[in-house]
Amino acid sequence: MGILRAPAVPLITVDPAFSIWSFADELYQDTTRHWTGSRQNMLGLVTIDGEPYRFMGKLQSDGVYEREPRTIRQKDVSITPLQTMYRFENEQIALELTFMTPLLLDDLKLCSRPVSYISYAIRPRDGKPHDISVYLFVNSEAAVNTNNQTVSVHKYQNGICCGRGEQGVLAVSGDDRRIDWGWLHLFANSHTPLITNIRDLQQRFINVQTYRGAELMPPDEFAVQDGFVSIGLTKSYTLTEEGVSDFVCIAYDDIHSIEYFGKPIDAYYKKDGDSFADVCRMALTEYGQIQNRVDVFEADLLARANRLGSKYADIISLAYRQAIAAHKLTWDGEEIQFFSKECYSNGCIATVDVTYPSIPLFLLYNPDLVCGMLNPIFKYASSGAWPFPYAPHDVGQYPLANGQVYGLDRSTDTLQPDKQMPVEECGNMLICVAAVCKAKGEYTYARKHRCLLQQWADYLVQNGLDPQNQLCTDDFAGHLAHNCNLSAKAIVGIACFGMLLEGMGESGAKYAETAKRYAKAWKEKAFDQDHYRLAFDREGTWSVKYNLVWDKLFGLNLFDGDVFATELDYYKKQIKQFGLPLDCRSDYTKTDWQMWATRLIDDRAFTNKIIETMWDMLNQTESRAPFTDWYFCSTAKQRGFQNRTVQGGLFINLLEF
Repeated sequence: MGILRAPAVPLITVDPAFSIWSFADELYQDTTRHWTGSRQNMLGLVTIDGEPYRFMGKLQSDGVYEREPRTIRQKDVSITPLQTMYRFENEQIALELTFMTPLLLDDLKLCSRPVSYISYAIRPRDGKPHDISVYLFVNSEAAVNTNNQTVSVHKYQNGICCGRGEQGVLAVSGDDRRIDWGWLHLFANSHTPLITNIRDLQQRFINVQTYRGAELMPPDEFAVQDGFVSIGLTKSYTLTEEGVSDFVCIAYDDIHSIEYFGKPIDAYYKKDGDSFADVCRMALTEYGQIQNRVDVFEADLLARANRLGSKYADIISLAYRQAIAAHKLTWDGEEIQFFSKECYSNGCIATVDVTYPSIPLFLLYNPDLVCGMLNPIFKYASSGAWPFPYAPHDVGQYPLANGQVYGLDRSTDTLQPDKQMPVEECGNMLICVAAVCKAKGEYTYARKHRCLLQQWADYLVQNGLDPQNQLCTDDFAGHLAHNCNLSAKAIVGIACFGMLLEGMGESGAKYAETAKRYAKAWKEKAFDQDHYRLAFDREGTWSVKYNLVWDKLFGLNLFDGDVFATELDYYKKQIKQFGLPLDCRSDYTKTDWQMWATRLIDDRAFTNKIIETMWDMLNQTESRAPFTDWYFCSTAKQRGFQNRTVQGGLFINLLEF
C-alpha cells in the first residue's frame, strides 16, 4: 500500500481567509500558499552548531531561488484529519514538524478559535550534543490581499503581529481575495519575537552567520513588497539524547468576521465575552489537553474509516479540515451562523447547493452546524427582501451576507428569474432540514420554519416532477429541461416534508402519497432499456442519480429496489481510470456525487472501485491545488473548484440514521 501524495497539503486551516497550504511534495520545495494559490510564505530554519538549514518554505519571496540555505532532507509527510506531520533528517538530527488545527465539531468555541499550532520535536541522530536554534517566520503578505498594500508590525509579551495600518474591516468581497484587515499573530512561551526581511535573512543564513538578535526595524508602515518583511519567533536549546520539543501558535484576529444584513458580527468564540487576547492565553495553557483530545478524536474517526480501507481513510483525512475551514462560525446574539464560502467559484456565502453536499460530515458530529448553515437562508427568505416563492441560492458574496448575488443583474440590482435554481434549492432545504431532525431525533427546527418549508414543498408538488428549463447544482453544465436527477430531488424533498409533518405530530400522508405517485411516474418516464436517462425526453443519455441517496438513508421507500440495482449496474460500465463521470455529456466528475452513488446499494466492490479511482486521482493528478471536487476521469486533471466544503459529502459512507 502506497502513501497518498496529496495535490496540496493542509497546514493552517482555520477559515476561508486564514488558510495556508503547501502545493509541493517537499515542504521546502516552494513557498507556502493561500488556498487560492497566492504566495503566503512561512519559513522554517534551524541552526545546528551555528550552521543553518531550511525545512519549510523559501527564503526569497520574489520567486528567484538561486540562493537558499541547504535543506534537511524530508523523509515523509502524513495527513490525518486534524494534523499534518513532516519528518526531516540529516546526519546530525531528526526533526518532526506538526501542523494542527483543533477543529473539533463538538466544541464550537474551540472550533471557532482562529488559532493553529505548529509543534516541533528534535532528537540527535549521531549521539552527540548540539547547540540548536529554531526559527519560524511568516511573511507579512499573509495579512494583505496584494503586496503593494502596507502593514505595520508590533511586538508584545509573548509574540508579534502584523497588519494593515488602515483597517478596512469588511470593506470588500470576492472569491480570489485574501483578507486585508485584522492582525496576523505568532506567539509562544519563552520564544523571542523577531522582525526581519529578505536581505537580512540572506546575510545571516546564507552567509552562515548565526542570528544574534539584531533585527531590522521597519518604518511605521511599509509596503509588503519592499523587502518582504516577516515576523518570526526563535528559541535555542542544548540538544542531548533526550531531545527537545516545543510549539508555537499562529493566529489571525479578523476583528469582525461577517457583515450580516448590514451588521458586522463576530466569530463564535466571542459569544460569551472572550476576547482575542483571552483566546491566545487559553491556546497556550490548554495545548496539552487539546492535543490529547485531537489524538483521541482522530483515532476513533480513522478506525471507523479504515473499515472501508486505508485509501478511504486517506481521502477523508484530506477532506476533513478543508470541509470545515471553508466556513466561518459566527454568533449574531440570537443563533449561530455557519457561513460557507463558495471557494474557487464566485465566492457566494451560505450557498444552499454547497451546503447540501457538505452535510454528511456535520450530521455525523454536530447537526447544529447544519442548522447554522441554513439559518441565514431562512432569515433572508422570511425577510421580505427575497422576491420569489422558492428557496434562495445564497445570501451574498463572502464575507458580505446582505442578500443573494447569484443571478443578480448589477445594472438594475434585480435578480433574474431564469438564473435561479427553484427546484434545486427547495429540494435541498427540505432534505437538509429532514436530515437535521433525523440526526437530532426531534423536530423543533422544522417546527420553527414550518411555513416556509410547506411553501417550498408545495412549489415542488407543482413544479418538481418534470422540471422545466432550470439550473441545478451542477450549473457548470448549463440549463437542462426535464432533468431526471433534479426530478428525483424534488420527489425526495416532497416526501421529506411529509416525514417532517409526521415528526411534528401532523399528518404527512398527502405529501408521502404524492411523492410515491411521482416516483412511480419517474420510473416510467426515465427508463431507457438498461438504465435511467439524464433527461426524460433524451433517449440514450444517462447521469449519476446521486439525489436518490436520501431515499435509501431515510428509508422512504419511494423508488423500487430495481431502480437502484439497474443504475448501479450501468455505472459499473462507465467507470474510467480516475472515476465515474457525472453524466454522458462530459468526461468530468464530482467527488461528492461519486461517493453518494456508493450508498445507493450495498455493493462493496463498487464502493472500493470508486474509492480506489479517487485515491489514484489525488495521487497522480498534475493539478497542484487543495482537494478539488471537479476533475476529469480520464486524466485526473482538475476541471475547476478547490478548497470547497462539499468534500464533507465524502463522509456519507459513515452516516447512518
